[in-house]
Amino acid sequence: MNNNTSLLTKFVTFKVAGHWFALSMVAILRIVNCPPPEKGGVITLGVVQLGPHTVQLLDLYGIFGIGADAASPDQASFLLVLRSEQKKLWGIALESPPDLIELPLDAFQAISSDKSFAPRKQWISHIAVVSKPDISRTLLLLDLNAVFPSEVMVA
Repeated sequence: MNNNTSLLTKFVTFKVAGHWFALSMVAILRIVNCPPPEKGGVITLGVVQLGPHTVQLLDLYGIFGIGADAASPDQASFLLVLRSEQKKLWGIALESPPDLIELPLDAFQAISSDKSFAPRKQWISHIAVVSKPDISRTLLLLDLNAVFPSEVMVA
């Protein structure tokens, strides 16, 4: 085996507020269709009801968006569901389907955690530029420990 090659890791990538984000596949409990408002999908209020479970939404649009991109969609098509160790469900509403890609961990470069730059950057731990024949984008790796400092996320 070549020592220069890193093991591939699966990431779910998704676009929110004009930015492409990535989460390790192991951080995601489930990806589901987001219910319409009449069936519990109250995106504008930051919650989604999935059967007996209430999912609080993480407002990436408001945090990372500028201008028109800062508004959460009134209706989302997909929902990434995350679960904390305390069994609390969190969700990320998406307007388009997420992608599954495999990348070596060394494709991601750490970014400064200096809080004096931009507060929203604290939620991003690494960045990667992906250029393949079928995909070209900059990925921002969400740091769930920074997003939920008092809650540890589990899959």
